[in-house]
Amino acid sequence: MNLEFKKRIEKTKGLFEQLHSSPVLTLLPKSLPAVPAIYVFLENGKPVHVGRTRNLKKRSRGHIAKSHYSASFAFKRARIATGNEKASYKVEGSRNALVAADSPFLTEFTRQIELVKLMQVKFLHVEDPIDQYLLELYAAMEYGTSMSEFDTH
Repeated sequence: MNLEFKKRIEKTKGLFEQLHSSPVLTLLPKSLPAVPAIYVFLENGKPVHVGRTRNLKKRSRGHIAKSHYSASFAFKRARIATGNEKASYKVEGSRNALVAADSPFLTEFTRQIELVKLMQVKFLHVEDPIDQYLLELYAAMEYGTSMSEFDTH
């Protein structure tokens, strides 16, 4: 095994322990720093989403914005809730079509954004992008959260 990779893998477990033991905070962008980080959303105390970002404050703001492009976690949850799990590159079934005015999907998407706003978050400031990638994958596996973000689109 590549020695550098082995060192990073060994480091990842320690980083996960730091993330796991980090304080639980409310998902309020004003209270979060503008740092690169790995974060975990908690719903009723249970981890439901692991993500990584170059700017935690900005990303947390995006997660609760009413934009189907930046609020990707709420959008994904709305897809599942409405049975629209498969992405479409045709006009019908596209993101824009799903959030058309007065659509049932838009109602669900808005509801999911409100649920995300109620979630709590843990985070760990991680500068190195390789450490971020490895920790995101490790944390998703440890917490048993969706790994669909690792699929290519």
